[in-house]
Amino acid sequence: MEAGFHSGIREVANEAIITPNAIRLDVGQPDFRTPDHIGIAAKAAIDAGYTFYTATAGLASLREMLSAKLEKVNSVNAGLDSITVGPGGVGVIAAAFAAILETGDEVLLPDPGWPNYRMMLDWAHGTPLYYRCPREMKFQPDLEHLESLITPRARIMVVNSPNNPTGAVYPRPTLEALGAIAQRHKLWLLSDECYDQIVLDGTHTSIGSFLGDGRVITVGTFSKTYSMTGWRVGYGAAGAKLVDNMVKVLESNSSCISTISQKAAEAALTGPQDCITEMVTAYRRRRDVVVDLLSEAGLLLSVPEGAFYIMADIAPKGMPARDFAFALLRQKGVSVAPGSAFGEQELGSVRISLASSDSDLREGVSRLCEFVRAG
Repeated sequence: MEAGFHSGIREVANEAIITPNAIRLDVGQPDFRTPDHIGIAAKAAIDAGYTFYTATAGLASLREMLSAKLEKVNSVNAGLDSITVGPGGVGVIAAAFAAILETGDEVLLPDPGWPNYRMMLDWAHGTPLYYRCPREMKFQPDLEHLESLITPRARIMVVNSPNNPTGAVYPRPTLEALGAIAQRHKLWLLSDECYDQIVLDGTHTSIGSFLGDGRVITVGTFSKTYSMTGWRVGYGAAGAKLVDNMVKVLESNSSCISTISQKAAEAALTGPQDCITEMVTAYRRRRDVVVDLLSEAGLLLSVPEGAFYIMADIAPKGMPARDFAFALLRQKGVSVAPGSAFGEQELGSVRISLASSDSDLREGVSRLCEFVRAG
């Protein structure tokens, strides 16, 4: 089978990597080092001989800690048999798709939304249905449009809050409405909560905290919360039967994730949590700086409430988003992700990552605004 397409984010990132002195505002990766106590725990794990296979679902000790985290942070109750770890949040989501979908089944995806959802459906033989989350609604889901898309072949609804790429955080009434639609149509609801602890304003609510019908899949990761992108540790909580099927998928393609990374993840959960507060405080400060710059230039679309992204309006430039992103990189040395990478709703915008230094954001966004103004 021939794969469908490369991520529009990676296209720009690959060129930015080889562009001298590029200001990187494209990548969704924290610029913070993994906290020291996590690295120390990983080194200790090597010395203690934690270098062999574990159960595919992960160390029982890690899953016990994840059960406690889910209850404390997300108000989601999940026992050991209802939790699996996997190679990043992306690996867990992929396992859920593979465990549920049959050829021709339909999956409701947010637009704009993370492109990897769509990429997975090529090999999972699923069909995407895109529900609008338009700028005029501050990137909240258009519930009426979503429900109008549902057919008898729909199997999964994907919800992503805090959202990548828009930074939108869905309020509880919206999440309740999404849950009600999923129940009404007997859909699995995959709640991608990889940014659950990166909330800049307001609060985050997990759908699994109030929808207990066994059809919610709550997905999280250590990548964003603890700046552990390269450690590749994600996790999912769902009904025990579905988790068992997800583990079968993971067993076939990864056997288990690194034992060293699992021990590092345990240290992340049990160690000091002030690192999260420090990072979120920095993202909030950076968000405010970029909001001011974009607002002054007339390019602000919405103030993000979570994750570490902000969308910028580039329509005044009159260029397709992908062309704009490459031109900005080649002419101004600044890399951003084109809105076209995230669907059809934001073809006239780009995503700016706030996971870059304050100085890079000031300079990079200033160059972007100048580039748009140049006409």
